[in-house]
Amino acid sequence: MKKLQTIVFLWLFCVQAQAAGDSLRIHLRELEEIFLQKNAMLMAHKFDIEANRASIIQAKLWENPTLSYEQMLYNNRTRSILPILGLNDEKGAPTTEQAVQLQQLFYLAGKRTKRVALAETSTQMAENAYYDALRGLKYELRNNFYDLYYLQNVLKIYDEEIASLVKTLDGMNTLLEKGVIPIKDITRVRALRFTLETERKELRVQMIERQANLRLITGARTEVFFVPQADKNAIDAVSIQTLTLDNLISTALENRPDLKLQQNSLKYEEQNLVYQKALKVPDLQAGLTYDRAGSSVPNYFAATFQMSLPVFNKNQGNIKVAQYRIQSAQKQVETQEQRIITDVQLAYRKALEADQLYKTYDKAFMIDFDKLFDNVKLNFEKQIISMLEFIDFYESYKSSAVQMNRLQNDRMNAIEEINFTAGKEVISLP
Repeated sequence: MKKLQTIVFLWLFCVQAQAAGDSLRIHLRELEEIFLQKNAMLMAHKFDIEANRASIIQAKLWENPTLSYEQMLYNNRTRSILPILGLNDEKGAPTTEQAVQLQQLFYLAGKRTKRVALAETSTQMAENAYYDALRGLKYELRNNFYDLYYLQNVLKIYDEEIASLVKTLDGMNTLLEKGVIPIKDITRVRALRFTLETERKELRVQMIERQANLRLITGARTEVFFVPQADKNAIDAVSIQTLTLDNLISTALENRPDLKLQQNSLKYEEQNLVYQKALKVPDLQAGLTYDRAGSSVPNYFAATFQMSLPVFNKNQGNIKVAQYRIQSAQKQVETQEQRIITDVQLAYRKALEADQLYKTYDKAFMIDFDKLFDNVKLNFEKQIISMLEFIDFYESYKSSAVQMNRLQNDRMNAIEEINFTAGKEVISLP
């Protein structure tokens, strides 16, 4: 049922995105469903995994037997060209020569099994590379989603302030014509409006960049505009207080795919060393031979065995290479483990700081702006408050509202960074 719902949702997404410029109201989980189905990089990694799985099949296969056939071209005794099988002389001895040989190569010292093990480890590396790419892309998608969500909220604040200033300017123009207010006052308000419109334009540029990133990650081929939706109460309810640094580090060391990839690389080099040592042992090539007239005995049958002698080449160089690569891989694993511990510690501290700052921030200013503006405008028109106080109200409200949204955005990105560094969704985002 869930799979059917996913298919239906993706179909609706494609239909809704047919016309360029369409807006799509979407939640984070819905966006992730599209991303998992349509991201080209993830598809490429999946094909790489299948290619490695096919290499396991290939490694398990036996070498093909070889068949050789020898035919006499010219018999100088009978003066016949390509004499056919069955001609004998007066004594019954064959006068034509045909020889057939069938050979099969047998790998010794378990070389075939060791090649299969190498192919299996290579497949595990491809799988972990996929999960590492998934981890990074999901982190990027979520950051862009919440960036865009809070940029939309900030843009709404700018729209409300600019719309209010436009109304104020209309009234001030009338008062200016009547000579009630000086031109310097209306000039200050016009300058404030210009500043707000310039800042709003910069916000829109940032939103365009986030939109482009989301379209790239989700594989959207048309210029669909995502409108992120989120539950504010659910966002506020997200908590990191139950997490401990030690548990996060343990989770990361157990689940991080980039660490698993390094561990797989070490395992591969260890298996390769075993394989290179096995290559010291020569392989056996066995077969059967039939020779009609080229031997001292007519219709000669024999078994053949062939093996190289490991006198000069004992694969010494490749064994040394494998040994040094193991040492290198071990150091890379140690380095990656230390990097992960550092990443988790930093992400955890940043998330604590962002969460604490957000929860202690005074949210009292987040009141109905329209009602507040009516009071401020009325007091300004009655000259109860000065022009400086009037402009200061706009700037203070904008600064506080923008700062609040920035704190919320930083908090969500910091929380998602914990998931990213832990290699697992330890905190579920709404």
